[in-house]
Amino acid sequence: MSPLAKRVLSAAVLIPLVIGIVHYGSPLLVGLLVAAAAAISWQEYAGLIEQIGVRLYRTLGLVLSLITVAAFYSGEAALAWPPLAFALLFVAAAVEKESLPIGLESITYTFLGIFYTGGLLGFFLLLRELPEGAFLIYFILFVVWAGDSAGFFVGRAIGKKPLALAISPGKTVEGAIANALGGVAGGAVAKLLFLDSLSWAHCLPAALICGIIGQLGDLFESMIKRSAGAKDSGTLIPGHGGVLDRVDSLLFAGPAFYCYYGFLVL
Repeated sequence: MSPLAKRVLSAAVLIPLVIGIVHYGSPLLVGLLVAAAAAISWQEYAGLIEQIGVRLYRTLGLVLSLITVAAFYSGEAALAWPPLAFALLFVAAAVEKESLPIGLESITYTFLGIFYTGGLLGFFLLLRELPEGAFLIYFILFVVWAGDSAGFFVGRAIGKKPLALAISPGKTVEGAIANALGGVAGGAVAKLLFLDSLSWAHCLPAALICGIIGQLGDLFESMIKRSAGAKDSGTLIPGHGGVLDRVDSLLFAGPAFYCYYGFLVL
């Protein structure tokens, strides 16, 4: 089976599953989906960082990442969690009596991973709790997936000018433009299909902003993979790589849309 065929088949299985849980699942089931994605993403992140040569507090980081997801259920109390998580990592470094440079490096990269995975994915729980929350999540999925598809095919067909050669040699300016425009088209389709309550004055700018910011998420993960000398974050999803490879854009686009919607629409 060709890589493209594997990519399409995996998407055909996973997309209905994710949409079904988001639409019909209870808040607990949606939370478990996000927690599972955060746990796998953490493990993949940790594997990449360890390939760079940094020692992480891997088990503690996994636990704290899951607690971070759970903290999004607790409202304002969640604001106290980041400093508490940092304090726990500091205690771990002190208990293991590591040298100051190694301990500081481990704390920093572990703390980054906790909020890169559990923290950013947790925003999808906040989106789900908003009015029409499931449809807002579909909007983000339409924007990111349409943008990714447009960028992939246009980049392969006519992409010439490198976008960020040192980070991701395969990405091109032409592909990035197609990604942004494809995201806007995806957002427009989402509005027409199921999100009539979102005006065009918000739909198109939100889709463009999320499409661009989502690409920054893709580049951030590419920077980590490039530093680790890895092509993919994992092998769990045939044709796509790891879970982190599939949610990298969503990790940035989801919080961006939540902030846009919360500040400018509600």
